[in-house]
Amino acid sequence: MTCPQGKTSSSWTPAHDGKNRDVIKVKFAQSDCRPCLHRADCTGHTRRTLTLRPQDQMEALLAARQNEQTATFRGYYRQRAGIEGTHSQATRTMGLRRSRYIGLRKTHLAHVATATAINLLRVDAWVRGELPSQTRPSPLRMAFALAA
Repeated sequence: MTCPQGKTSSSWTPAHDGKNRDVIKVKFAQSDCRPCLHRADCTGHTRRTLTLRPQDQMEALLAARQNEQTATFRGYYRQRAGIEGTHSQATRTMGLRRSRYIGLRKTHLAHVATATAINLLRVDAWVRGELPSQTRPSPLRMAFALAA
């Protein structure tokens, strides 16, 4: 591997990342990187180090990223976003994260009751003419809105 300044890597070492997946650590020689005037552009350390995935994993990652740009994926993700919103509402408003009951039958009944309650809240909002809320704005966006 060659850095932007034309120096060749000094070692390729198999390793594991933080999630115990196989990766390859590519390192450049300190003797090449330490005197380099462009070291701040590469790294804040004494030498440039890159972490690469094995080729099959990298190709799968690139294919997944390319798939994210398709209309089919956007349609699927729009559905998922709706499901995530419902789950978030149940977690925030009805304490869905923890079961108050012991046993599968009672816990299932509590989940069904929670789903029914969410549906009733949504019907009530619809009858009153309230539109479903969009994603909450970030604190930064709120600060800009207040400043304007």
